[in-house]
Amino acid sequence: MSYLDTLIEMKDKVEASSDLQANHKIILIQLIENERAVKNAEEDPFDYFYKNISSREDIFDFQSKLGESYGLAQGHADCCIKIFSDFSKLEPNIKLQNWLSSAIRTVDCIVIHYLQEVLNEEPIAQDGKGKERSRYIQINRQGVKAHKAGSIMDHLYGERNKMEHQVKKDPVNPNKQIIVPPKYNKILKNINKKFPDALISFDNAYKDHYH
Repeated sequence: MSYLDTLIEMKDKVEASSDLQANHKIILIQLIENERAVKNAEEDPFDYFYKNISSREDIFDFQSKLGESYGLAQGHADCCIKIFSDFSKLEPNIKLQNWLSSAIRTVDCIVIHYLQEVLNEEPIAQDGKGKERSRYIQINRQGVKAHKAGSIMDHLYGERNKMEHQVKKDPVNPNKQIIVPPKYNKILKNINKKFPDALISFDNAYKDHYH
């Protein structure tokens, strides 16, 4: 019996048990489900990451086109999974910043290939923006299949920046600065709403070009 089969059997036994209190059952089942997710993700972190967030089972075979970049994408996706094993389990706290940073790096492997190999364009700096946001803005234009993804990634990059140390003047002492806590709940809401659409947009764009 494989380790995953053992976890499934354990879950079934916990659910059928009459010796455990309801709250203890819930905790044990959650722990088992988290472990199952991690083990499934270990086979191909990128594939798990993409399907988990987009809620799509039939996604484009990115490995066939990304080449060596696919290994980088897997590594960044693995970082995301180790922070939160499931997209539905994102939490509005400091870990969200680390998750989003790794998630953006995962998608950047798709972005660079799409811009250079699908659109056949060189990355161009956009209005003083950094390299990452310039690529998103370059993709976000009329007539580009993945324009929606470009718009969303530009927005999410801004959300990531909001979670960096932001400061303001201390109202008690204007000569001093204080750190402003990020609005994690608002940022999480935007991630939940927009990030799946970005992945779906890229999935559609890659399928449209290569199939």
